Amino acid sequence: MKKVVFTTGGTGGHIYPALSIARKLREKNTEILFIGTKHRMEKELIPNENFKFIGLDVLPLKSIISFFKMAGAVFKTIGILKKEKPTEIIGFGNYITIPVLVAAIVLRIPYYLQEQNCTMGQANKYFYRWAKKVFIAFENTLDSVPEKYKSKFVVTGNPLREEFYTKNKNEERKNLEIGEDEKVILVIGGSLGAKSINEAVIKNWEKIISDEKIKLFWGTGKDNFEEDTYRMKNFGNSVVKPYFNNVADIMSASDLVICRAGASTISELIQLEKPSILIPYDFVGQKENADVLEYVNGAKIFTNETADKAVEEALNLVKQDEMLEFMKENIEKLKKGNASDTIIEEMGL
Repeated sequence: MKKVVFTTGGTGGHIYPALSIARKLREKNTEILFIGTKHRMEKELIPNENFKFIGLDVLPLKSIISFFKMAGAVFKTIGILKKEKPTEIIGFGNYITIPVLVAAIVLRIPYYLQEQNCTMGQANKYFYRWAKKVFIAFENTLDSVPEKYKSKFVVTGNPLREEFYTKNKNEERKNLEIGEDEKVILVIGGSLGAKSINEAVIKNWEKIISDEKIKLFWGTGKDNFEEDTYRMKNFGNSVVKPYFNNVADIMSASDLVICRAGASTISELIQLEKPSILIPYDFVGQKENADVLEYVNGAKIFTNETADKAVEEALNLVKQDEMLEFMKENIEKLKKGNASDTIIEEMGL
């Protein structure tokens, strides 16, 4: 029987793609073990999905103590892998994967990597040389890869929750009771929200609620909901919540999305063929992710400082059917199919 070790953690951006693949492998009766840290969200998230999990005591490599902890974690992982005897290992980036990948090299266990962002993270950037294959979300990543290693890389897109591959816009609009003549804008800044986006929405609030043909779904973020909604007297035709558990349904039903440019978000926009107004964070490679969509005329990029103009642009763009259709057709060319299926096939599992 095949046995695969997944090494991931730190943020949802690293963990959720891993879980998407692991769920499919479980259906094939593949034995699965996750290795992450005992400090971050994976220690609860992965066991809650009924996967076996081992947490290591590792920290970002920013101090002498963290280097010693990393070295200790490598030796511990060598012992774990000798006992578990996996046939393959797959890493999803971040410092958390380093002990497992070093142990894989020492024990000569074949390993694979998956990179979510357009710009490779430091861990994947270092370990791809010895990987069997590297699964990347965006073709632009190849621009920074030396020619002699490019044959290792496979452009698969990012693994997403299965529901993103089955959504139908008309069905979701009907389920959400959206009128045929209503234009839908989804505003999201992640589970914690995005202050610059929220402020821009509030600044344009009277304009938004005065147009009965625009229906806004706004996820303020859990920490911002009370403060932001306290300042508003009328919600009009809009739906405002801290966070949408059914974000896939709403994104599918929407005509335009205002959001950040995290790797998973960009991949969701591509899969659902959604035109967007992107306001990337100033760090963690989001601008490069956003460029993927802007380059094909599938999105427009604004900065935190111009978020007001971003919302104004969205209110104008959402009524331009021909432009939205043009953007949609451009986005469709970026679709790569079901990334989890492709990765599993490439790994021979």
